[in-house]
Amino acid sequence: MVRSQNMVLDATYAIWLIPLTWLSAITGVLLFYRRALLAVWREPVMRRPILIIESDDWGAGPVETQATALKRLTDVLRQYRDSTGRHPVMTLALILAVPDGAAIRRDGQYRHLSLEAPAFAPLRDAIDRGRAAGVFTLQLHGLEHYWPDALMAANDPAVQSWLESETPATTEQLPSHLQSRWVDAAVLPSRPLETEQIEAAVTDEVELYARLFGARPQVAVPPTFVWNDFVESAWSRHGVEFVVTPGLRSACRDATGMPNCDCGPLRNGHAGQGVTYLVRDDYFEPERGHLAELALDALARKREQGRPCLLETHRSNFIGDRATRDSALNEIDRLYRQALEQYPDVRFLATAELGQVIRAKDPAWIESRTGVRLAAWGARIRLLRGFWRLARMTGLAWLLSHALPAH
Repeated sequence: MVRSQNMVLDATYAIWLIPLTWLSAITGVLLFYRRALLAVWREPVMRRPILIIESDDWGAGPVETQATALKRLTDVLRQYRDSTGRHPVMTLALILAVPDGAAIRRDGQYRHLSLEAPAFAPLRDAIDRGRAAGVFTLQLHGLEHYWPDALMAANDPAVQSWLESETPATTEQLPSHLQSRWVDAAVLPSRPLETEQIEAAVTDEVELYARLFGARPQVAVPPTFVWNDFVESAWSRHGVEFVVTPGLRSACRDATGMPNCDCGPLRNGHAGQGVTYLVRDDYFEPERGHLAELALDALARKREQGRPCLLETHRSNFIGDRATRDSALNEIDRLYRQALEQYPDVRFLATAELGQVIRAKDPAWIESRTGVRLAAWGARIRLLRGFWRLARMTGLAWLLSHALPAH
């Protein structure tokens, strides 16, 4: 009799132990990721899909090829409008100077040729034409797409030849680590710049940008996404409000030359050192085989997540050989035609406008309904590193998929 009662108690204990163990496992996962889950919840949810193409590296450099490319892009983009009548917006992250090869050869000191030079007039005119048409907005990429002292000190004959080139050079030809502006990567791992150097360099680039375009930049796009707190603070003091990020910040180049010393994740609307972060983590590079469908897939994912879709691309897609140029323009054309067909409610904004909307929590653009926010949150948490794998292992994923509303 006693043995029978013990067996019943053991069975009862086992029955309760299984769900308690399961609930403990789920609770443990939620507690471990609580900060990340809460950060994802706090990130604003957009009411409608938003599409922006962010294009880097324009400005000082080859004149005629860039001017022609920008005119062709203007003609393609102005064909389309969203339901409010707004044209698609391509942001141009601008480089304001390149080496003055003749001057460097003459005296052995670094000198630059800025976008103010008369030789760049056709390029400035093409930029102004696109701005007037409402399809280009401008962002600060940097005075140069490198730290000048690092290039001058680089022990690489190819780099020295590049510096002394007779014609305006393309920074895409430089080794990747030397394209970072906000570290000294002449020797790896890179060395941080002095705060006084950063302040002087930011002052120079912002003042030149203001002379060229009549206002200080609102948005900065750090070259190669390597920068630090001191750069952000200096930008903020000079009027920059928003910094475009890939969702993290790298503060150095490691011994292999790769971006490192990372902090993040960074999310839309997060505050930096006087600036607000915006995330650009999808890519549209037709020269690498990216077709319009890839960008449309990114737009679909971002729509489900309630996030804006910022597509990263580069001028190299549009100034290469004829086949590359024509293919890139064709894919841009197909992207907007199909985006408007598939998502009639898609909206076109400039990145600075997006930042203002997010910072102001504008109810015309930012979702407040709990059910819609939960659906977006459910789509976002699947991307949290490690979380969703553990959620599937513990059964939490099954619970969430049944508990959360569909987008």
